[in-house]
Amino acid sequence: MTLEQAPIDFDWFKSGKDQLLAIACSDGSFVLATGAKRIDSKVPEAHEGAVISIKWSYDGAALATAGEDGLIKLWSKSGVYRSTLVNSSKAIYGIVWSPDNNILYCSDKNLYIQPTTPGKKATHWKAHDGIVLCCDWSPANNLIISGGEDLKYRVWDSYGRQLYCSAAYDHVITSIKWNPSGEIFAVGSFEMIRICDKSGWSHSFNKHEGGSLMKLSWNRDGTVVGGAGGNGSVLFGYIVDRSLNCGNIEISLDETNKINVVDCLHEMNDELDFKD
Repeated sequence: MTLEQAPIDFDWFKSGKDQLLAIACSDGSFVLATGAKRIDSKVPEAHEGAVISIKWSYDGAALATAGEDGLIKLWSKSGVYRSTLVNSSKAIYGIVWSPDNNILYCSDKNLYIQPTTPGKKATHWKAHDGIVLCCDWSPANNLIISGGEDLKYRVWDSYGRQLYCSAAYDHVITSIKWNPSGEIFAVGSFEMIRICDKSGWSHSFNKHEGGSLMKLSWNRDGTVVGGAGGNGSVLFGYIVDRSLNCGNIEISLDETNKINVVDCLHEMNDELDFKD
């Protein structure tokens, strides 16, 4: 698939036979595709300026876009304009659908929850001391995470109450993403990726050479996290030190391709090596 303009963001929806890819572009347009090789349609001039964030609803029936023009727009599954949900004077850097189909977005130093039902009021709160660059909302635990130019990431409940605030790091937090289980999340920054539990405490810290991690994404079972680096690199991280227990047997993943099996009853300890 070849695009005329630089992609800024994308979102993939898959349910049964439906495989829908939405790609936000730097010229204010977005593209819809049903596979990796064919573009079904392009919606030009969806926003003035770049489309910064694009997200499918959980059922795939609606698409939300946000851009430099401070607008959040809703579109049908086929890319037909429905409504303008938010009209702000400042750029919107991230959007995500909530578990109850409202929209969480970040703009300036604030986080906002915008109802998609007409007549309901939006709620907002000051989330960071600098511009909020990224946010995510887990349907598994109903918690919100955010990161910003104040060099910190934070954890919130759905009422905007802060549950955790990290120390200030060396560089701005450019990306943040919940694991599908809601038990851990990934935090990306310049040459750094960090894995944290749902309460905010860091479990692992790794350096990389990908520049700033602009986007993060997990695979479906939450064992692999991918990151898009600002220098064009694509990075992958594998979750290790996971374990399973079955009767008297304990199985643990020590490395990406090595499993350790311990049978306490029969005093057996074996290491299994795999190519992948």
